[in-house]
Amino acid sequence: MSCQNGRELCKHGGDAYLPPVRRIPHRAKVCHNPGMEATPAGLLLDIVEGAMHAARSEWLFLRELRVGTGRRNGNAQRLDAFALNSLPHTAMKRICYEVKTSRPDFLAELKQPLKRRIGMRYSNEFYFVTPARLVEIAEIPAECGLIEAGLATSEEWRHLMTRQAGFFSFDPGTGKYCIIRVPAPWRDTPGPTWQLLAAMLRNQYRALEEKPPAPPAQQRLALE
Repeated sequence: MSCQNGRELCKHGGDAYLPPVRRIPHRAKVCHNPGMEATPAGLLLDIVEGAMHAARSEWLFLRELRVGTGRRNGNAQRLDAFALNSLPHTAMKRICYEVKTSRPDFLAELKQPLKRRIGMRYSNEFYFVTPARLVEIAEIPAECGLIEAGLATSEEWRHLMTRQAGFFSFDPGTGKYCIIRVPAPWRDTPGPTWQLLAAMLRNQYRALEEKPPAPPAQQRLALE
């Protein structure tokens, strides 16, 4: 087990000491199934990115990636999130994430496997991201994995930690947790096409445009 910037990370099972943490604010409700009550998809992706792709020099994390550009591809499939590792020794690992926050949405996805065809085509690993206990392990397709994420108190985290299957992360300052419940199998897939590359660059350009400007490090004093 190792600690990084106050976040407790562990890649193996077993008990772990949890330092006292503050309660989750009331506006971030936590029910008996942690993370299942009105957990927005954006929050789940924030947690996954912070826990698994925080190294900006290593990972490129793209949200709402539309696979294709131009007017003819206006209805092109959008990936909830797509992570690309930039280090050659990782074989430029690519991971696709599909977020589901409700049972009906997840069950509808299972009935339409072609919807994740594009995500499977361009990724080495494909994960469903859900709140804890939203789906059962037996419901996850053999070619996919499952990540559970959300908010939990320290007591709830002690129980959630036992559900991990190879990786878990808990931030005691915010109560955010991330657990790999079902590891996704590795799949050798062809590299990205020029169309996908153009879509990725366009996605990053849009993200930079929407990002608020950073405050200046120094401010000039007006001399009268």
